[in-house]
Amino acid sequence: MRALSGLLDVVLGLLTAVLGTVLGIVAAVVMLLGAVLCVTILLIPLGIPVIRLSRRLFTLAGKMMHVP
Repeated sequence: MRALSGLLDVVLGLLTAVLGTVLGIVAAVVMLLGAVLCVTILLIPLGIPVIRLSRRLFTLAGKMMHVP
């Protein structure tokens, strides 16, 4: 039972690390989209919230990749 619990912890750790990495890539794409929106002068009101969203996604990705 103890070995099964340890194996489950390892699998969940790897899964959250992979999901955190994927979320980090998504956050980078969202940041790039926000930057493009901000470069377009008329779309700055849309670009700033998108950049804030990407910051939250980066924070969440970092928390997911952190192994306790």
